[in-house]
Amino acid sequence: MTEFLATLLLMGLALLWMVAWRRRRHFAVGALIGAVVALVASNWVRSFDLDTMPIWLPALPFALVATTLFGFGVLAWFWGEE
Repeated sequence: MTEFLATLLLMGLALLWMVAWRRRRHFAVGALIGAVVALVASNWVRSFDLDTMPIWLPALPFALVATTLFGFGVLAWFWGEE
């Protein structure tokens, strides 16, 4: 049963990616890069268990979002309207 659900999920994600590719290619490429990064990160994080998990790991998503938004803010500052 779980194999069927996993196959169904992957087919749905492939369909969504195909629609994104037809409408906005930049979004589709970004989604593909994000999926690859998430796959690599999940394989790396999976090697930790709760006893040996680093203290910084739970706060990492918040730090990445804050750093990304700060970077976009800096870019908007320099590339803003004149």
